Amino acid sequence: MNTLRKRIVQKIPVYVLILPCLLLLLMMMVYPIYQTIRFSMSEVVLPSFDTRFAGIDNFTKILAKDEVPAVFKNTIIWVIGTIVLRFILGFWAALTFNVKLPGSIALRIVCMLPWTVPSIVSANLWRWILQSDTGLLNGFLRASGLPGWAHNWLGDSKTAEFAVLLAYSWAGFPFVMLMLLAGMQGISKELYEAGKIDGANTIQLFRYITVPGLKSIMLVILLLEVISGFNSFDMIMAMTGGGPGGATEILGLFIYRIGFTSFDFGGASAISFMLLLIVSVFFVFYGIVNTKAARKRGMAG
Repeated sequence: MNTLRKRIVQKIPVYVLILPCLLLLLMMMVYPIYQTIRFSMSEVVLPSFDTRFAGIDNFTKILAKDEVPAVFKNTIIWVIGTIVLRFILGFWAALTFNVKLPGSIALRIVCMLPWTVPSIVSANLWRWILQSDTGLLNGFLRASGLPGWAHNWLGDSKTAEFAVLLAYSWAGFPFVMLMLLAGMQGISKELYEAGKIDGANTIQLFRYITVPGLKSIMLVILLLEVISGFNSFDMIMAMTGGGPGGATEILGLFIYRIGFTSFDFGGASAISFMLLLIVSVFFVFYGIVNTKAARKRGMAG
């Protein structure tokens, strides 16, 4: 008992130091969540922001909107698309840099640059590249004698979502690369040597040693990318604003439009609460996976 009391007394200065940050964090996270839940079940009167209890009316009204199925479809395509593209780019880069090559450190730094650039800057850069008249891509196609291939990439609903997906994946793949590379370098070289002795080729080494060794890291990346995908907003907003014709409008942009264009704060809060629940499920899974991985590392240590 005395030992426990001593420990508590010794930690009091630490608690005092972190208390202001903790209170600020709670204020910035808990209060907005509380207001979102309250508004989602209320009729919000503007401009006073007075509320009247509305039950589930906001949820039924917002889900009855004609564009909601398309928004959910766009969001699912967006999340799956970003995961696939970022994994492909990240895996390719990690496998490349896992081999000692001349200048590999410099190339790693170059590959990390997209991750360090602010998302708004990346969005404007890609918008300039993909512009129909003065864009770098169409200019290159015309100069190469392929004017028929020039296209309004961001103005056509058939190509806009893939164009934004490509830009978003380019901006985020270095994180996937870094995580996978760290995992690859943690796999024992003796396993690869034993596999080669047994006659395994490169594909078999990758399938039976690399992939199983990266399973836990890949699951963590998957969960983080799902959370990131559902929370996407800034790059799409800067590049297309959800257009053309709602082709790139996902949940984040739909919430913004309902709340700050239609000024339906009750409806926006209702869809925000639904998004919060979706993300929370994946966040809980991430916490469970991360805890299990930490325990395994502790047991291994």
